[in-house]
Amino acid sequence: MVNPTGANGVNNGVLPPDEELREILHDFQRRSLSLAVRLRYLEERHGIKIGKTKLKQLNNKFEVPSVRKFRAVEEATAAIANIISRDVNQGQGPDTVKKIASLRLNLIIPRDFVRSTMHALVGQGPSDMRRPGRRTGPKKRGALDAIGIFQEIHVDGHEKLGEKGLKMGNGIGIDVYGARDHVGKILWLVVVPNARLSDTIGHVFLDMVTEYKAVSVQVTFDGGSELGWLAAFQTTLRQEFAPRLSMADWPPTVSVKSSSNISIESAWSFDRNFNGRSLREILEEGRIHLIPGNLIHRHLFRWLWSKIVQVGLDEFLDYFNNQKTRKQPGRILPSGVAPNVVFDMPQDYGLENLAVPVAQEAIDALRGLIDAPRSEALRWVPDLFNGLAFEVYHELGSPKLEALNGWAVFNAMAPLIRAQVELHGLYEALLV
Repeated sequence: MVNPTGANGVNNGVLPPDEELREILHDFQRRSLSLAVRLRYLEERHGIKIGKTKLKQLNNKFEVPSVRKFRAVEEATAAIANIISRDVNQGQGPDTVKKIASLRLNLIIPRDFVRSTMHALVGQGPSDMRRPGRRTGPKKRGALDAIGIFQEIHVDGHEKLGEKGLKMGNGIGIDVYGARDHVGKILWLVVVPNARLSDTIGHVFLDMVTEYKAVSVQVTFDGGSELGWLAAFQTTLRQEFAPRLSMADWPPTVSVKSSSNISIESAWSFDRNFNGRSLREILEEGRIHLIPGNLIHRHLFRWLWSKIVQVGLDEFLDYFNNQKTRKQPGRILPSGVAPNVVFDMPQDYGLENLAVPVAQEAIDALRGLIDAPRSEALRWVPDLFNGLAFEVYHELGSPKLEALNGWAVFNAMAPLIRAQVELHGLYEALLV
């Protein structure tokens, strides 16, 4: 008998407005999720229970790109050439280039096309650079294991782009601080004025806790004076919100050698392959553009390049957490799946969610204990210079913040800021 209502007897949920649904579906494509995983996200995150056929219909309706629809050969070739031109050490493989094209350009390109185009443009060099065994063998390591997400978080500072790493003068450098879950996802990656200051890293840690509304069972680090507040906050929050966890069996903090803090140390190498190697060489071009002893140059470097590096870190974070890892049969933790998917659906991979939920009031109370307020601890330049720089930047039309045009923007801004400083006699005020 015909069902006059057209209903199938199952509550499929209510589709959101078209613009919202379009954004959701395009985000799934950008993250290169399989159809099965997209259906899981739709059901668990948005209350929409549909099948693959309906999902394909919606993808067609909202013009969600796919490899099968690949037609833009000229556009793709130009995009691939642009991406590999930024990788001065030629360390990126076809999978990485394919993912960058998807994340940055919303361009879906078949891997075979990426590989053949790279071969035509640069020959065998890149593949040889990535050949296993080209470098001396790494330290032998055992297989990583964990009960679940938020069981252990690894934190560390990255100073290869910092003042000591670049060696370009006092105050010329960009430190980075990051945190990675033991299971694989990079949770936090931010530029900081100084990765060795306890006040600064204390605020960074509380920012991350605020974002996830939870702390992990354990935080692992490799020592350092900057960890005073971080270790204290982790211990305090763990004790207050998970008092049943034994401090002896489940210590809230653990200090190890840098070479043993594997998860976060390996993240730095991924960062260099995707972004940092090229970025460091571009930063070092500043030797011909800036005068380290010039106060305006020093402030402008810190103001401008801290923003450019953060843009690069955000892109890398998006790439890394949405990139399927290589399938490793001998690996204990999940492989062959993107870290974000494992983190969002740990139960599907035999893992638990061990996050310890914490109250925002407790986070705020701990932040109040830090000597330097957040605005001061994370300040790159004096407030006066910050205002001047923003005015000049907007006068120039707010050019795109990316590494390749960074020094061009710097050279355009420097004389305009200097003119304002001289006109209003602000030099002494910038010494504060």
